[in-house]
Amino acid sequence: MSYFSRPLLVLGASLFMQSAVKHILTQGDSLLIATFSSLQDQGIYALASNYGSLIARMLFQPIEESSRNLFAKMLSSTTKGKKPDASKVQSAANVLADIIRLYVLISIVAAAIGPGVAPVLLRIFAGSRWMSVGAGAVLSTYCYYIPLLALNGVTEAFISSVATSAELHQQSAWMSVFSLGFAGAGYVFLQVLGWGAQGLVWANFANMALRILWSTYFIAGYLRRNGGSLELSGMLPRAGSVAAGILAWSALAQQKEKFTGEISDVIRCGVVGGVLLLLL
Repeated sequence: MSYFSRPLLVLGASLFMQSAVKHILTQGDSLLIATFSSLQDQGIYALASNYGSLIARMLFQPIEESSRNLFAKMLSSTTKGKKPDASKVQSAANVLADIIRLYVLISIVAAAIGPGVAPVLLRIFAGSRWMSVGAGAVLSTYCYYIPLLALNGVTEAFISSVATSAELHQQSAWMSVFSLGFAGAGYVFLQVLGWGAQGLVWANFANMALRILWSTYFIAGYLRRNGGSLELSGMLPRAGSVAAGILAWSALAQQKEKFTGEISDVIRCGVVGGVLLLLL
């Protein structure tokens, strides 16, 4: 008699493989930039990545972990092979839609205000020498990447809560394919186009977008098979919210050249951000 449960061993192996693939993807940007870029670009990207990911770690990661636990409790089945209750599936879909809608609104603020205020904050906290080598521009670009980190986190949290071992293997396989696409995009942006650290951010952007598309496809299929649905209209922002975000971005873009890296610049950005929040 075996000391270990075979289903648990299979599931553990699947989760291990998935974690290994995710680790490779996480370290993939480091390998790419070490291979294709200069030491200066490596330092700039490391600075932008560390500062930019602070928001994801502090704000989005707790939501991701909590939602993973919630989805697992709502959609677990005590009987092997039995589908979860359709009402619970729809409730989980509604929770997911609410989280995504919240993330979309946060993304509008991040994309509108972040590129303007990020270089100012970088000058204040890291010094002006980083601005002269282009770190501010890279950090501004990273602000467009943060919303994708958030969306990918919550969609993959849903998948990890409901996927079978075979589906986890399938996800790992697709993530490996996306990593090859990431490497190709990184080569083009870094070597061919010479975009430096900004090119690596855009390569990550493309890779994360592909992962979100696959996760969306999986979630839609899961809900369809189990009597649930996810309405796109319930997750999209109002046209007025998008327009307000564009106006805020334009206002800061026009003032960006006048910024001197003082606290007054942060206050200006804060005022624009406050008005934007009221209009969302």
